[in-house]
Amino acid sequence: MRRSFTLRKLLVVGGVVVLLAATPVAVLAARGVFGGELERQSAVWTTTAATTSGTAWVNVPGLALTRCSDNQVTAMVSVTVSGPPVLFRVVIDGVPEAPMQPGSARFVPSANESFTFTFVGRVAPFEADDTHKFNVQWRSGSGAPVTLHRGVLNLLYERGTQGC
Repeated sequence: MRRSFTLRKLLVVGGVVVLLAATPVAVLAARGVFGGELERQSAVWTTTAATTSGTAWVNVPGLALTRCSDNQVTAMVSVTVSGPPVLFRVVIDGVPEAPMQPGSARFVPSANESFTFTFVGRVAPFEADDTHKFNVQWRSGSGAPVTLHRGVLNLLYERGTQGC
């Protein structure tokens, strides 16, 4: 009986050591690093109210930019919204499977409230062209109507050199 208890204790301690050793690998997989020489800035804004009640991602009217860019891109989104919880994200070149990091941002307004969130991503030439489109997308968190009263998309980027 004593031998069985010692063996079990050894297995538990060994399992804990393996888990502790694997944890830094999992943390590294969840992190990322981008870089570039951010030298350009562009912005677009809207003061035209828009409403969505859909739970599928759609483009926010008026919050899109197309720029010749390479390497890291930083997208700062500032919005004033009212209604139930709402989610925002930024997609590059219409690819919904790979939104800018960290993915979506959830806002919970209690009235007409303003929020700002920063997204980062990396772009590279596609078919020898550095032209990329950045769209702010949104969706209702519950299916109830959410209203955007005004918004800004501000991009910081490194100018691309191919095809633009």
